Amino acid sequence: MKNKINIFIVLSFFFLLPLNIFASEKTLHRGNGAEPDTLDPHLATGHWEGSIINDIFIGLFTKGIDGSSIKGSVKDYTKSEDGLTYTFTLRQDHYWSDGVNVTAEDYVNGFRRVLDPLTASQYGSLLYLIKNGFEVNSGSLSPENLGVKKIDNYTLKITLNYPAPYFEELLTHYTTYPIPSHIIKKYGKEWVKPKNIVTNGPYKLSTWRAHDHILLKRNNFFYDNNNVWYDEVKYYPTEDNEAALRRFRAGELDINSGFPENKTTWLKKNMPENIRLDNILVVTYLIFNTQKKPFDNPKVRRAVSLSIDRDVIVNKIRGFNETIAWSLVPKGIKNYDYEELVEERKLTQQERYLVARNLLKESGYTKDTPLTFTLKYRQGGDQKKHMVAIQSMLRNSGIKVELEGSEPKVLYNYLRTGDFQVGDAGWIADFNDASNFLFLFQQSSGPLNYGNYNNPVFDNMVNKALSELDITKRAKILKDAEVILLNDMPFAPILFGISRWLVKENIVGWETNYAAYHPTRFLKPRK
Repeated sequence: MKNKINIFIVLSFFFLLPLNIFASEKTLHRGNGAEPDTLDPHLATGHWEGSIINDIFIGLFTKGIDGSSIKGSVKDYTKSEDGLTYTFTLRQDHYWSDGVNVTAEDYVNGFRRVLDPLTASQYGSLLYLIKNGFEVNSGSLSPENLGVKKIDNYTLKITLNYPAPYFEELLTHYTTYPIPSHIIKKYGKEWVKPKNIVTNGPYKLSTWRAHDHILLKRNNFFYDNNNVWYDEVKYYPTEDNEAALRRFRAGELDINSGFPENKTTWLKKNMPENIRLDNILVVTYLIFNTQKKPFDNPKVRRAVSLSIDRDVIVNKIRGFNETIAWSLVPKGIKNYDYEELVEERKLTQQERYLVARNLLKESGYTKDTPLTFTLKYRQGGDQKKHMVAIQSMLRNSGIKVELEGSEPKVLYNYLRTGDFQVGDAGWIADFNDASNFLFLFQQSSGPLNYGNYNNPVFDNMVNKALSELDITKRAKILKDAEVILLNDMPFAPILFGISRWLVKENIVGWETNYAAYHPTRFLKPRK
C-alpha cells in the first residue's frame, strides 16, 4: 500500500510540472525581430516574415545549409539550349501537411496567384521574367496566359522572356512557392489562418498569438522529416534588442536576430561563442518620394545625401567592419564589378556639407527658410539611434528634420503607398544578381519602387541588359544604368551591412552565408 501511495505522489508531481520542461529540449526558441504582417508566401515582404515562411513552405528549389541552391520539390529538370524553357520533374513523395500530394497544379496556381492583379502581391514584378508575367500582372492578359504550364501531375514547364542565370536561385524565394489548391478552394482568403492552413515544408503553423509568439510544429509528411531534429519552433517578436539580449542570457531564447550595437565590445569579450555574423548582400538607404515637393528636385535629394556622415554611422556608431555605401549594388554580386559611384565620396565631410548648403541655396532654401521634412523610420533594434544621428548631421547643412518612428510593417506600408517624404529602407538580395537591386527603381516594379522614381532611359537600360546574353556586355549595361541612378540620386545610400545574430553555443548546423539563411530544418543541439 505504501508503494502505491509513493507512486501516486510521484505521478501527481509529474503531471503538475510545466509541460515545457519535457518539451524544451525538442523546442527551439527564436527571437525574430518584428511582428509578421502575414505568413502568406505571396503577400509577405519582410525578412522577418521570410524566416518563418521558409520553415513552413518550400519551393521547386530551396537553400542548403550554406545558402546555396538545392533541390526542393524538384527531382530533376532540363533547360532548353536558348535558356528560355525549363521542364521540371517533381518528386512524388512531397506532401502537404494533411497528406495530400504537392503537384504541378499547385505550382501553376501559385505563380498565377502571385501575378494576378487581384492578389496585389508586392513582389509580383520579381517574376516579370516569366513569359507574359508583366501582362498578367498589369491586367492586360488573364492568368491562364502565364508561361507556367502543367504537363501532368508531376511535370511542370516554365517559359521565360529572356535567359536568367539566376533563375534556379530565384526559385528558392517564397514568391515562387506553391499553394495548397484544395485548401484555398475550400477557405479562400481564410486559408492562411492556423486552423485552416496546410504547408509543405518541414514545419506547419500551429498557433499565432499576435505580439507574443508563433508556434510551429513538425510536419510529419515532409519528405526529409527523418533529418529534422526539433519537434517545435517558437518565434518571438523581439524589436527591442536590449530586452532580447536579456532574454537570451536568461535562457529564454536560443537564437535572436540581432543584438545591441552598444553591447558589441562587451559581447566580444564575454560571449564571443554566441556571436554570429553573416556578410550578406544588403544595402541600407534613405528613400526620397521623388513625385512630391521638395524631393522632385535632384539637387535637394543630393544635398540631403551629402549631409549624412557615413563614416560616423558605419565606423563609430555601428562598428561591425561594414562598408560605406557610395553606390546601390554591394560587393559580392556575381558577374558584376563593384564600384563607388558618388563623386563627392572623394571630399571630406566638411566639404560635402559645403556642397550641400550650396545646392540648397540654388534650390531656394536659406537660413530663414530652411529645408524641413519628416523622416519616417523603422522602430526597433538600434534604428532610432541612427536616425537621431542623421537628424543631427543634417543640421550642419541647415536642414531641419522631424523623426517619426513606426514598427517595420507599418513603415513599409507607408513606403509602398507613397505616404512619406523621406523614408528609412533597406534591401536584402533575393538572388545574387545586380538586377535585383536596380529593378527597385524601375517604374514596372510598382510598389517596390517606393519613391516612384521615373526615368525611361534607366528603365530601358535595365530591360536591355536582361535580354543580353553576353555576360560582360550585360554587366556594362547594368553599370551604366547604376551610374544614371546615382546621378539622379532618388535614394541616399548609407551602408552595405551585415546580419548579426545571437546563437546558443550548443547549436550546430549554423553556417554563415551571404543569404543569412538559417532554417530550423538544419539545426540541432550538439550531443
